[in-house]
Amino acid sequence: MVLLASVLRPDPQEVERTAVPAIARNLESLLQRIRRPVKLVDHALEVFGQHYGQVTEPAARKAVKLLNSQGKTPSTGVGQKRTREIVVRPAAAV
Repeated sequence: MVLLASVLRPDPQEVERTAVPAIARNLESLLQRIRRPVKLVDHALEVFGQHYGQVTEPAARKAVKLLNSQGKTPSTGVGQKRTREIVVRPAAAV
């Protein structure tokens, strides 16, 4: 017997796989718009977008690391014990 809930629930790994780049894009847009450091928890709805409440906190760290690997922030997503304490800085203006 297959439960309806198991059929409707998306695979968490698939959700995270699509959420991380989307969160990174949202965060990049926010940083470009306000041009100052942001604390993720202060902009959770804007940063997580449609994935708010669907992904785990490590997805936020992965999004910050993705932006860092692309040179879009000097922040690495590490160093703070709790995700809600992560502050992401915009890239230096060229």
